[in-house]
Amino acid sequence: MPDIPLFPLGTVLFPGTLLPLHIFEPRYRLLVQRSLERKAPFGVVLIRSGQEVGGHAEPHAVGTEARIVGLSPIADGRSYIVARGERRFAIESVVTDAEPYLVGRVRYLDEQDGPDAAARVAEALDALGAYLLGVVAVTDGSHGERSLSDELKDAAPPDVAYHIAAALSVDATERQALLELATAADRLGEETRILRRETELLRDLLVRLRARGERDARALN
Repeated sequence: MPDIPLFPLGTVLFPGTLLPLHIFEPRYRLLVQRSLERKAPFGVVLIRSGQEVGGHAEPHAVGTEARIVGLSPIADGRSYIVARGERRFAIESVVTDAEPYLVGRVRYLDEQDGPDAAARVAEALDALGAYLLGVVAVTDGSHGERSLSDELKDAAPPDVAYHIAAALSVDATERQALLELATAADRLGEETRILRRETELLRDLLVRLRARGERDARALN
């Protein structure tokens, strides 16, 4: 089992998606420096308990390997990086005293479509399209006209599942639960449920906004 540096964060990284990071703590400056020098990935893990900055953080057991694809150094030693998610892994054990940062002995997880994955993709993309229309209606914007669902219609089930997961505006715990699911079909099924839930909330919000707008219009008249 390989050992990889771990970067505990308050967010979840999914395979195939991008994560911008501001690197300022000395231990993570060292992690990034070594990752660049060795052309090696590190692991992004959601914090289960502890702090993102300073002190000790206990990570969740499943994370995502990350590779640096963009770097903007700053003169004082800080930097901005962009990391791309690659493989998922499960942490078998954590070494806390070998380096200034955590090191994890990890086992990489297989990516399986699961049963009825194609049907789950269709359901999830339909739910995503409805959700994006709800976002456009509530924000009164046009930026969502070319939906993510169109961009993903020919992608493989795991890719569809991870890109939908990254697009969801849900809390980190729910995102972590999606990351930990065993198959793309399971992940797509849960995402469909979440998207339908969020779409209903958007519809309720739109009704309230319209009702308030009508009341304000009557008050002005």
